Amino acid sequence: MWMRFLVALAATALLGDSSGGIRPRGSSSDYSARDTAGGVTLAATVIPPDQVKKLFATDLNKAGYIVVEVAIYPESGKPVNISSGDFLLQVGTEGAALRPVSSRTIASIFERKSDPPVAGRRGPDIMTSSTIGYESGRYDPNTGRRASGVYTASGVGIGDADPRGQLPPQQTGGGRDPRAIEQELDEKALPEGDARDAVAGYLYFPKPSGKAKNAPYQITFYGTQPKVHLTVPSSAK
Repeated sequence: MWMRFLVALAATALLGDSSGGIRPRGSSSDYSARDTAGGVTLAATVIPPDQVKKLFATDLNKAGYIVVEVAIYPESGKPVNISSGDFLLQVGTEGAALRPVSSRTIASIFERKSDPPVAGRRGPDIMTSSTIGYESGRYDPNTGRRASGVYTASGVGIGDADPRGQLPPQQTGGGRDPRAIEQELDEKALPEGDARDAVAGYLYFPKPSGKAKNAPYQITFYGTQPKVHLTVPSSAK
């Protein structure tokens, strides 16, 4: 009895905060791109817009997001810690680096769009941000030196124009409940936490515009050392 309890406890601790996700494909070769580094195989495919419509009740295409299916295959006995914050996407070779957008942020934007206008109050402020910094990582096993380098990233967020800094009451207008949107996206998102077995799920990125939408996507995972980098074909149509 105690042995069963300890096994269950260990399994719970290993999963950490991970939840949701989808079933990984049979092999990493079933994805558009794959590579292995640091004991982890990363694979990814950009989901075409017509398939996104079938996969989600939420209209992510119209909202301006692309969906990337990501799978991680750890080597036997080498767990990997997965966090969406460890992923960056770059369009082509010169575009800005983008981080995935959380389910909560997407649901909040849908909620704001469905709010009825209020007299005397401006709409929400859409804010973009860019970051450039220097990071020092773990020791490189090949050189014995600490891995480091300059990184850049950008993101998008929303802010309330109310000078008192108070959020308005939750309103959904004629659209879907934002809580239902967040739940749907969370259930299919790439699980986070420690994983020993293959896991898969979706990451949601802002959709590139103009000519950049046809360029391949450069996806980098910083959750292992050395980092894993993929060049994933665009599914733009």
